[in-house]
Amino acid sequence: MFSNKKRRRIKPFARPTSFDFNAVFDLRHYQKVKYGAKQTGTLFPGSTSIEDFQIMEGEILMQMDEALKIRRYGDHQMHCFGFASGLNPLSDAHTKNNAALLSEIKDKSTETVDMTNKAHALLQLKYAGVSVTGFKPETDIYEQGFVVTVAGLNTIFNNGDHSIYPGDIICADVPTEDGRKLNRAGAQGGIPGTKYQFTVTPYETLAEQVGRALASKFIMGTAMSYSKKGSPLDVVLHRCNVINTQPTEAEKTAAKKAKEAKEAAEALAATQAAAAVVNAGLSSSSSSSSNKRSKRKM
Repeated sequence: MFSNKKRRRIKPFARPTSFDFNAVFDLRHYQKVKYGAKQTGTLFPGSTSIEDFQIMEGEILMQMDEALKIRRYGDHQMHCFGFASGLNPLSDAHTKNNAALLSEIKDKSTETVDMTNKAHALLQLKYAGVSVTGFKPETDIYEQGFVVTVAGLNTIFNNGDHSIYPGDIICADVPTEDGRKLNRAGAQGGIPGTKYQFTVTPYETLAEQVGRALASKFIMGTAMSYSKKGSPLDVVLHRCNVINTQPTEAEKTAAKKAKEAKEAAEALAATQAAAAVVNAGLSSSSSSSSNKRSKRKM
């Protein structure tokens, strides 16, 4: 059967004005997920397939946030990876430190999407960049590393759940099941269907899900073209700042009182409407009974 579907990734921009550097594969994290004891309650299931841990060109890379003191290296290099498999929830201490944020995010969760798990994953990660060269931990030389870009004009792949429009600020995000469907459909060549790879998400969408403060830490750059999910995306990679204002305690109190007053007014209006309906029913029944009595007298 004839098919004109292109099985290759089109990259019209050859990374002009790029800013590249050498990074190192996070070998400890890879060995812990692939060869460590099987753990229950992980945010993303682990994997034993070697292809799920390989880094391909154009993939989004993350590194573990060393502020959590999860692991530290002594070689002063950036250790990053491109898979979300094996990420665990935050420890009790770090959960307590982020209790206010997690409580606010929990209210945004739905039956199909659990934003709390996304927040647990993002709170322990840091955006590293986009891979320029691939890396295979089973065959490549670990000390040699691979190339990562963090700035410049690039064409990457929109493997997220949303369409992206020119001018949108985009962020790195953790994967969802819809993103894996793109892998299984072969939309992005070379990526196995079982891999939990990091995805691209508009900043406003991620901010609605986990808050602007957390979403700002994963800003990748600005989109330069329209891209529906499963299509190439032209983007200028750069780290930009987004001003986030936090309300004062007085503003929070005033907003809470306004919300309570609005709810009370709505409840009062509903009660009055119900009473009006009851009164209308009583008046109609009384008028009908009076009509019946007048007919009997006649």
